[in-house]
Order: sequence, then C-alpha cells, then structure tokens
Amino acid sequence: MTALGHPLFLAISATIGAALVGGALAHRLRLPIIIGYISAGVALGVLNPVLKIDADSIHTVSEFGIALMMFVVGMELSLRDLVRSGGRLAMAGALQIGLSILFGYLLMSALGWQWFPALIAGCIVAMSSTVVMIRLYERQGDVGSTASVLAMGIAVTQDLALIVLVGMMPVLADFTPERISALGGTLLRSVLVLGGASLLATRIIPTLLRHAAYWNSRELFILMAVTLCFGTALGTHMLGFSMALGAFLTGLIISESEYSRQIVAEVVPIRDVFAIFFFVSLGMLIEPASLASQWRYVLLLLVLIMLGKALLIAWLVHLIGFPVRVAVTVGLSLAQIGEFSFVMAEMSRVKGWYTPEQYNIILTASVISLLFSPVLFSLSPAISRWASRFVRGERFRELREEVQVHRSVMRDHVILCGFGRVGSRVAQQLLARKVPVVVIDLDPEGILRARSQGIPSIYGDAEAREVLELANPHTATIAILTMPESSSAMVAARRLKEINPRLTVLARTHEERRIEDLERCGVDYVVFAEEETAKVIVRIALGSVVRRGEWEG
Repeated sequence: MTALGHPLFLAISATIGAALVGGALAHRLRLPIIIGYISAGVALGVLNPVLKIDADSIHTVSEFGIALMMFVVGMELSLRDLVRSGGRLAMAGALQIGLSILFGYLLMSALGWQWFPALIAGCIVAMSSTVVMIRLYERQGDVGSTASVLAMGIAVTQDLALIVLVGMMPVLADFTPERISALGGTLLRSVLVLGGASLLATRIIPTLLRHAAYWNSRELFILMAVTLCFGTALGTHMLGFSMALGAFLTGLIISESEYSRQIVAEVVPIRDVFAIFFFVSLGMLIEPASLASQWRYVLLLLVLIMLGKALLIAWLVHLIGFPVRVAVTVGLSLAQIGEFSFVMAEMSRVKGWYTPEQYNIILTASVISLLFSPVLFSLSPAISRWASRFVRGERFRELREEVQVHRSVMRDHVILCGFGRVGSRVAQQLLARKVPVVVIDLDPEGILRARSQGIPSIYGDAEAREVLELANPHTATIAILTMPESSSAMVAARRLKEINPRLTVLARTHEERRIEDLERCGVDYVVFAEEETAKVIVRIALGSVVRRGEWEG
C-alpha cells in the first residue's frame, strides 16, 4: 500500500488513465488524439486539489517524451530534401521568424508589457510545432508532398534559429554595453553545438551504429540509439540549450544513415507512450479560472499565432513561387506554437522574466493553438480554394507558361490527377500497355519527373476547372484521381462531370466513410486501398498454399 501512494507512481497512473479516457473520447468524436490528451490534462489540472498529483513529476517524465519526439522528428526528415529546398526557402523562414518576433513584440508592447517580456513573446510566437505539423501531414497521408517538405524546411529553420535566440536571452535580460562580450560567448556556444553536431554526423555516430549493428542484438542496437539521443540532449543542456534541441540534432544526423528506418520503427512505440506525458502536462498547466480576467490578452495572442502567422507564412511561400494551395497548406500546418516555445516560456518563468500572469497568458494561448491547429488544418482545401479567387491571374501565370500539352492531339487518353507515389506507378502501368496519359499535378518536382519520362503534363491544381479543361476531358476515356485527400478528389470529380458528364472517373481513398461522399460527387469507381490490399494478400496466400497441395477440397 505504501508503494501505491508514491507521488511519482500516482502521477504516472493518473496521467495514463486520463490520457486513455481523453484519447478514446477524441477518437470517438473523430478528433485528433492530441486534443484528447491535452483536454485530459486540463481536467487533471482542475481536479488536482482533490487528487493531489505531483505536477513536477509529470513534467520530469514529459522531458523524456519531448526528447524522444524530437529525436524521431529529426530522423523522419531528409537533409537532402531540405538542402534541395534551396536558399529561397531559408530566406522565407528567416523572414518569417523576424517578422513574427516583430509583430509579437508590437502586440504585447501595445498591451502594456515591458520590452523584454514582449520580445520573448515574439520569439515564442515565431516558433511552430514540428511534432504537430508532422502528425497533421501523417493523418492525411501527405508526408513527402511539396507542402510537407516546405513546412519542414521552415520548421527546421525555426529550430536552428532557436539555438541563437535561447543563448541570447540571458544576455539581453540585463543588457548593458559592458555585456556585449557575452553575446560573443553565446555565439561561440552556438557554433560549438553546430560544430559538434557536424563531427557526430561525419565521424562518431555512423561508426557507433555500425558497431551496434554488428552485435546482431536488437536490444543493444536500440539501446545504442536511445543512448545517443539522451547523451546528445545532455550535452546541449550542459552548453545552456534545451535537451530537445540535442535530441533533434541527433535524429537529424541519423536520418541520413541506412539504420534510420529500423530505429524509427523501434523507438516510435516508446515515443508514443512518453509523448502522452508531454501533452497531458501542457493541459495541466492551463488555469481555466484565470481566463475570466485575461481572455482578451489570450484571444489577441491566439489570433496572432493562428491567423497572423498562417497568413505570413502563406504569403512568404507564395512569394517565393509556390501556388496558393501549397502556400495556404504550409501556413495552416504551422499555425501553432512549437515545443521549443514551451521550453523558452518555462525558462522565462524560472528566471523570473515572466510574472505568473504573463506566463499563464502565453501558456494558455499556446496550448489552445495546439488544440485547434488540427481543426484549422482540416479546412485548408476550402480556405485555399477561397484564397485562390483573389490571386487567379497569378495562379495560372505559371500554368500558361509551362503547359506542354497540345490539346488537338489528345484523344482517348487517361487524365491522371496526381503524380506522387501512387500516380507515378499508375502511369508506368498504363504506358507499359501503350495507353496515352496526361498528368495534372501541383507538385513542381512531380511535373519534372513526368516530363523527364516524356509524359505530357500540366502544372496546376486539379480542383480548378480551368486546369482540368486543358487536359481535354471531352475526348478522354477516363480520369484517375490519385491524390490522397478525399476532399480534393471530390471537388475534381465534380468539376470533371460538369465538363463531361459521360466521362468515367476513378478515385482512391483510405477512409471507408468517404466512399459514399466520393460517389455522390460523381466518382464512378472508388478504390478503397485497405480492402484492395487485403484481397491481394489473400489471393497470394491462397495461391501459395494451393500450389503446395494444401486446403484443396
């Protein structure tokens, strides 16, 4: 009985139980499970006077969750993809950080905050959640798309900028001309972190992982990966930066090794358990009672985080040459506060830079932004269609310049909307059977791949009637919609049927509940991916055992 009363055991048990209930309710309501975890934390915070849960214990455990989350996020990135994004994206990310800090500073200064707390608020607003952003794209099956790569590039720019920002805060807190030399020390420590990461990436980590793989022990291999994660996290913490940053850099280094996929597969279950404590602890820190007197501050800050930052990022992404739909998707996927922002807020509370009231305002607005980010992101197709009305000329400028399809020779062809992982394979199968194909895609890299294979292609949004008409639906035999978003497929199908009611339309979906919706929008055949996969597996399995003379009646 004594063990059951241990504060740490009670805190862990209450957290896991509340997360299970909150997650189950969110799943039942078809909401992202993160919302359930945060809501469970809010409930625990309200009931804490009765339950007497040790919040510090939960926060300590959540530190492991943050480190593991950022470790996996780093491994899920591709340094090559980020480098290919080019200098324009780095410039857009830097501008986003600078302008977000400025707008946050101006807003909080106008609300009466002193210059330094207002500056910290601007830095907090500038950061976005890499974890939540990745989850949003994973939920849509859109990881690896142009939008997800751009969003990741901006998020990484934010994370790397934080190395300098966090180091400069203690110097700026009581800045005097005599402390200018301290800024040099901060920059030196930042260089040491990046230099150490480079050394680990090229010399140490690949060698250690190679030796661990030769041990031929799954347990020791995973233990080596986790040791590297927490070891680097401890190193960055000793240099005055967050442990999450060190874990992220380690994951980023490992991402380019041949062992990254196996490590991700093994670490993800551990990460998911520890991540619960992170999201629940955020909810526990919210004080609902204080919102009555602070709701105006929270609301204004929330508008800046979710709407102001989304508009700023979308504008910058569109400015560097990407279509409205991609720009809006990137902006909405980053319209929340990041994990490192909580680290900065907590540091400000501990060092006395924030009053308890200021800390609660920042924290409440930040958690609410995480809470509603999935809802806002789910509206990205509708919002991008609405936004496109105001920039139509710009939207089709590249299209008119780049279309290389001669409509006069397009007859009895297949219109293939989407040239990603599924679409490219469909095109290969059709071309192998001498079936003419015309590709429509909004991904510039997809268009380049299609054209390199000699496939006629149109750069544009398949939801737009003007784009679809360029592919000559009047003379096509069938349109195949391979985009992962069912909402986009529904719009494209409706447009195609408006142009040519007799055209056969085929689409795919991962969601069984979307089949009827697609059919109502004019899709003639819906391929439910999971069902078709099951049929193939059973056919191969039955064929195999029949050849061996088994199961024959």
